[in-house]
Amino acid sequence: MEKCPVCKEMKKGKFSCSGCGAFFVCPNPGCSSEIRKRDAEGCPRCGLLFADYLKNRKMLRQCPKCKKKQGLSEPQCRYCRYWFLCPTCGHKVPSTSMLTCPRCATSLR
Repeated sequence: MEKCPVCKEMKKGKFSCSGCGAFFVCPNPGCSSEIRKRDAEGCPRCGLLFADYLKNRKMLRQCPKCKKKQGLSEPQCRYCRYWFLCPTCGHKVPSTSMLTCPRCATSLR
């Protein structure tokens, strides 16, 4: 085991530190991005909420439009119908006001 750069204890794991709860790599198998901010609440790439993952081992994300939590694998918010990913090409939708996908011009209405 290695020392955690945040709390300096020998509790650093592959994804996070079991002592202080700081994440270093996203635990989502499809993402696995490096977390640079030590006090991050979620993954900047896939949106996984770390607090829910530590507490319940559930992979949830928060909708940027209605702020409700839901499963990470869902491409569209079930409450406000906001698209997280383009249904055609899978490109990440960067804004809540996008009417079409910036990559393939698919309608997101």
